[in-house]
Amino acid sequence: MTNNVNERTKDPHVCGLTCLGPLTFHPGAVGKKITLSQGNCRASRDLETFRDGLVFSSRPVKPKEKVWFRVERSLLAWEGGVRVGFTNVCPTTAGPLPPLACPDLTDKPGYWALPVPQRDCPPGTMVSFWMDSTGLLCYKTPAETLCNQTDLDLSRPLWAIIDVYGQSTTVLLLGSVRSLNRFIKTSSCPIPRSTFECGYEDTPPELKKTIAERKLKQHQEDQSNNNNSQRTGCSKQDLCAVCLDREARLAPQCGHRCLCLPCANRVFEEFGTCPLCRQII
Repeated sequence: MTNNVNERTKDPHVCGLTCLGPLTFHPGAVGKKITLSQGNCRASRDLETFRDGLVFSSRPVKPKEKVWFRVERSLLAWEGGVRVGFTNVCPTTAGPLPPLACPDLTDKPGYWALPVPQRDCPPGTMVSFWMDSTGLLCYKTPAETLCNQTDLDLSRPLWAIIDVYGQSTTVLLLGSVRSLNRFIKTSSCPIPRSTFECGYEDTPPELKKTIAERKLKQHQEDQSNNNNSQRTGCSKQDLCAVCLDREARLAPQCGHRCLCLPCANRVFEEFGTCPLCRQII
């Protein structure tokens, strides 16, 4: 047994057989728009963008070790929620980080992530995610539990991934818990105490202007698409499977041409599956 003071909490903490050690965000592998604080347990993304918010665990986590975090701040100007996952690739050897977990990382071998719908992770929401012993990636929110089979190698180290994406702008890593059996649980060292207030951010003025311009452009494109549909006489089979209004011009990887551009963005951010066959996009 090691009788050390946990420097992260400034409180006496005895690391015994049931302690998994410290768990923070890796300070050497953060997205371009991320700032770490609270002993590298809080990750905050720049409000001017919805992406470049990747963070990784400071150490590998074990199968069935549940990683917990809280969504502290959100910005309604953006769409989508956090992404969670795991990788066999050491974060410090991966090179420059891309803007997004999905699909930038998940298109590469050794990475897997799932989107958490924005409706399920407003400020104050506690989220846990883990890899089970069969290779299932699972996450749990107060609203739902979702699992997806991965091809990650459980015999190799696994680093946790959180993409502070979309509406979610600040998350606090709360640590991890792993059950050895019905009676014994192991957990990471305590995190620094926090009185941070959860809630919604005010939209920056420049971002408000950008959003207004984007909405005007989208409205003009929608009007143009509607006019084109009327001129070409689109059949019901040619229409977007989501809005049933605009012409379906885009097809996910499964090959179903079933989405217009506005609905494709929403489906990718909120659901991540084809609306026809439910294959992961």
